[in-house]
Amino acid sequence: MQDMWHEDLVWQARRGLELGSALCACDGSYHMLWGSLRIAGVNNTMKGETSALAELMSPFLRDNMRVMIGGSADTGVLCNIGRIYAPRMPAFTVIDKCKAPLALIDEFASARHVACQTQHGNLLDLDGTEQWDQIVLHYTADFMDAHLRNRLFRNLARSLLPRGTLICATMTGASPPADQRPEMEAAYVARATALLKDTPMAAYARTPEFEHKLRGYAACRTVRRLSLPTAELICDLARDAGLRVLQKHETARARRILAGMDVVDTSSIIIASRS
Repeated sequence: MQDMWHEDLVWQARRGLELGSALCACDGSYHMLWGSLRIAGVNNTMKGETSALAELMSPFLRDNMRVMIGGSADTGVLCNIGRIYAPRMPAFTVIDKCKAPLALIDEFASARHVACQTQHGNLLDLDGTEQWDQIVLHYTADFMDAHLRNRLFRNLARSLLPRGTLICATMTGASPPADQRPEMEAAYVARATALLKDTPMAAYARTPEFEHKLRGYAACRTVRRLSLPTAELICDLARDAGLRVLQKHETARARRILAGMDVVDTSSIIIASRS
């Protein structure tokens, strides 16, 4: 029997490209390119954090939970959290302000009979009308301007049921110097181009359209890395929102040389609860 959480990355890359072309208006053509970059292994995904997440989340898993995933590039977060919960099957909700990943998730959930609804909306507009036992963010805070993160965490806190938990994984650590931005963008484009050559998306990756969009993607990605939060800042945001921080875990994900700089990708997992 097929694992219900198994992802067909080739199908997702191709379908994501189609849906992204029609529905995604995000900076850097994010959801249009994500599947192709994921299958090439260019970007950090949830794979490197799953073991730590499973251990940290285990005390907070129960039957019949309502779980909201706040922001998602594709089916990856849903499937990884689904595996962590198995054999339990929570009722999932995925919220994103872009329709492209939601359409992809809807198709996946329908085909696999996963209890998952999607909502097209902005996490900054949550008002507590709907509440969940658990909210999961995977790098979502990295996509928020720094001045909006306080509002994000306050909205998430009011959207948790009493004793509900917030699971927040985010890129953290020292940001690269701003004057290295052109070199970092060029290094990312070169690395992605090289890795895409050995994937089923190679033919499309050679088109002028993809190359143009890849440069835009690299520019947006680099800008996000210029304002990475620290783990301590994420904890402070949770506390300021009225949550109690229960766990903090930091992991060095990967060490890379980009434009002559020694860059370490660090992931922080914060678990906080509502009283």
